[in-house]
This record gives sequence, C-alpha cells and structure tokens, in this order.
Amino acid sequence: MRKVLYLQWDCFGEEYICESLKKAGLIVEMYPIPYGKVSMRHDEAFENKLESHLSGGEYEFVFSFNFFPAVALVCHKANHKYVSWTYDSPFMFVYSTTIALKTNLAFIFDKATVDELWKKGIDTVHYLPMAAPVAYYDSLYSSFNVRKKYQSDISFVGSLYTEDRQNQMKRLKGITQETEKYLEMLIGLQLQSYAMPIFEKFLNPAVIADLQRVCPIPLGEDEMQSDAWMYANYFLARQTTAIERTMLLEAIGNEHQLKLYTPEPTPQFPNVDNRGPVDYCNEMPYVFKNSKINLNITLKSIYSGIPLRAFDIMGCKGFLISDFQADFGGIFIPDEDYVFYTTPEDLYGKIAYYLEHEDKREQIALRGYEKVKAEHTYDHRVAQILQML
Repeated sequence: MRKVLYLQWDCFGEEYICESLKKAGLIVEMYPIPYGKVSMRHDEAFENKLESHLSGGEYEFVFSFNFFPAVALVCHKANHKYVSWTYDSPFMFVYSTTIALKTNLAFIFDKATVDELWKKGIDTVHYLPMAAPVAYYDSLYSSFNVRKKYQSDISFVGSLYTEDRQNQMKRLKGITQETEKYLEMLIGLQLQSYAMPIFEKFLNPAVIADLQRVCPIPLGEDEMQSDAWMYANYFLARQTTAIERTMLLEAIGNEHQLKLYTPEPTPQFPNVDNRGPVDYCNEMPYVFKNSKINLNITLKSIYSGIPLRAFDIMGCKGFLISDFQADFGGIFIPDEDYVFYTTPEDLYGKIAYYLEHEDKREQIALRGYEKVKAEHTYDHRVAQILQML
C-alpha cells in the first residue's frame, strides 16, 4: 500500500485532506512537528529526527500544509518527494532557496506568488487554489437553536489585526517624520486600490534605510525576499488591513445587523455584535450557513489568491461578497457564483441590494455552492496533487 507521511501541526484543513488522501487509496501516517517551537528554516535536532524516521519506512511522499525549508532539506538528502500546500500569506518560507530543490512539489494558493517565483527560475512551485469539505458541511444540520444562535443579516469571521501581537507597526517607533508621512501616504493609496499591493514597489532605499535603523530584519543566506518585501507584507499590509476592516465593519454595523467573530474586543463598534472567535470545524460552518451575507475582506498581503474563507463560505451554501482578488476570475463568475466590490460605496450598495433581493441572493449562493462541490473539494485537490507526482 502507498503511504504518506503527514506532518502535523495546528493548521486548518488537516482532517479534510487526510480523509481525501485515504479515499484516494493512501495510508496516512501522522508525524507531529514542533512548528513554533523550533526554527523550521533549519534545526539540526529536528532534521536528524525526521531523517531517522524517514529511513525507517517507505513513503510515497511527505506532505505538509505550508512549505518548510528544514523539511525540504531532509527530504532532498533522503531523496524523498516533499509535497507542500501553502495557504498563508505572507509566508516567508516560500522565498527560501530550498524551495528550488528538485524533490519539492510546492503548491501555493496565490497565483501571483507562483508567477513571481517562476520568474526567478524556480520550477518546483505550482498554483493550487484552496478547497472546501463540502460533504462535511452538507452533513451539518442547523437546528432551531443553532439557527437562532448564528442567524444574521451580515457576518464577518476573521482577525481585525489590531491586537498587539498582530500590530507590527508598533515596532517602527522612532522613524523620521518624513518616513512616517510617506508610509501614511502609501497606506492611503493602497486603501483606494483593489489591484495588486503597491508597498514593495514604492518603498525606496531611503525609507528602507530608516526602517532598518529602528527595526532591523536580518535575512538569512537562503532567503530570496527583499527587505522591502518584509516591511511591505508584515508591517504595512497588516496595518492597511486593520484600517480597512475597522472602517468597513463600523460603517456596515451602523446601518445593518452585523455579527463579528473575532478574538479582539471591539468597544469602538457599539453597533456591531462581537461574538468572539469561533471554532473552525464545529462552529464556523453554522455562521456561514445562517447568515444572509458573508463578507470576505482579504488581508492585503495576499496578492491575487482566493482566501480559504471564501471557499468555506461557498461550500456551506453561503452567499459571499468579497473584495476583488484576481484569482477568482479563473474559477468563479461574478454575480453568478459570488459578488465582489471595488470600493466601500460599492460594498455598501451591494449589501443593501442583496438584503432586499433574497431570491437573487439565494440563486447566487446555490451556484457558488454547486461549483465548489463539483470542482473544488479536497478530493479534487488530492487528485490534482497525485497527478503531478
């Protein structure tokens, strides 16, 4: 029997992809990894332990959600195929030179990132959008009490990026007034644009030098990303997302019933019903199933990709309104499978329209659901992965 070594950590989708791998005729062996406790870029003790484990069994391939350079090094040394599927962005490890090792089959959910790496001559990376466990979502029944708990005109599930652990901008205290004004200008421009992120392109050497002065970020020998990429994606993109989500949710909450599911307290939103965080597997699907409108406001460091949240909403037969992301265009049809907005005013108008037009809302939700069920489940993704081996 063909066997897969699944590298286990606290990630989304584990149960679903493991089930799909088994349905495809593979034995799945779980191998916990200490992600967050050791460096997954390079850690000798971890690598030695994994190498020893690989030598004791025959595996079709090693699999992990997200790409880890330390695993790539071990698999290359042991001549084992390493399959990864990255769904986080930003995720600096995909810019490690180890991703070019020929034992890798590295899937990334963001096509623009894949294109960027291809331009660098890296042919081990491939575009693979996310998926939804539709069969599982179909099995969930909303009882009267469940509907009462989760029903809402509008819902949003996600971080506001206002927590201290998320707010990297605090680390930039001490930059010059000129740099501060320049960054504020860039953030203002990005808030007006739903095209590709602009930060990396416009961080000039003088600004980068000032940022390095107050918050240096040393890059390792295997890192291909630039200093501009680091500041753009881990600092400015998150700050812009925090501003945008705060602005949009406050305005929507002032006009409509809005339930927010986030770990952060929101006393600044007196008209928004903050329900706290929800469990991804056991609670979140009921939110999507019982909300008239589900919002997706994409993190600004996701260049073109469709966030996992969007697939989950449609896989739950939920109605999705999202900001514009280019990768939707190759998969879904706007106003047939989902709805996208291009400005805050466009969003507010579409919310009001679809709250009033239940029949159109339900037709779009059904079409999106049918397309995800027919083409974008974890079973489909596993089949695509196995075809590439």
